[in-house]
Amino acid sequence: MKRFEISGLIISKINDVYSFKLKKHTTAESVFTHSVLIIKQGGLSTYKVAGKEYSASSETVLFFPEGTAYSLDVERFGGCTVIEFDAANPASELTPTEFSIGENKEIAKAATSVAHFWALKGPAYHSKCLSEIYGIITRISNEHAFATSLAGKYGLIHRSVKYIENNYTNPDLYTSFLAEMSGMGETYYRNIFIAVFNTPPTKYIQQYRIDKAKELLVNSELSVDEIAIKVGFANASYFCKVFKSLTGMTPSDFAAKGRKIG
Repeated sequence: MKRFEISGLIISKINDVYSFKLKKHTTAESVFTHSVLIIKQGGLSTYKVAGKEYSASSETVLFFPEGTAYSLDVERFGGCTVIEFDAANPASELTPTEFSIGENKEIAKAATSVAHFWALKGPAYHSKCLSEIYGIITRISNEHAFATSLAGKYGLIHRSVKYIENNYTNPDLYTSFLAEMSGMGETYYRNIFIAVFNTPPTKYIQQYRIDKAKELLVNSELSVDEIAIKVGFANASYFCKVFKSLTGMTPSDFAAKGRKIG
């Protein structure tokens, strides 16, 4: 199926624009009666559509076409603006889509402004809102194009990568925590991480710890047990197992060889 390009969206009628906040752990099941754009100011909500998850956060915008059945789970409290409209595009062109927008706060701000103006029903409010919404769509398209590039994807997880580098000694370094730090669902975070580093977060953390252990094995007098704990492994036995699987050598053999070469 051809991917839906938001830049080609044609709005024939705006039905409603509104902002709201839902408490954490709020759940719901329903069907969108119109096409919608879901733009978050903060927090995290997960929509499930036909077995697939879509994460709405301050770094993503969701589009769902009319008639989409969904279930909703609010994972973190935060504001949200919903734009409901009728699309003139053929139904075959419209598919549920998650758009990455990075840290662009102007999109959420613009959406809130449209909701405010729509509620006031000021002079020529429909035309003004339509113009503003097309402006938002253009921003989403531009930000998504960058975010889905390799540089853009790295930008989405940059903070968590730096956190790994500064906290690799912590044995409780989990993908779920890193994903939450990045403001996205765990599955989406893992997919972005793999796209950037060609390996999942857990393997990246293991390799980073092993690389640090190599330095200590060659340049310090610490024991294998001490090094295992120092680089974030829960115990020496697991450390030795991972070390050998990644290097083909035991930590002791690596240390002896490294010291001879050095």
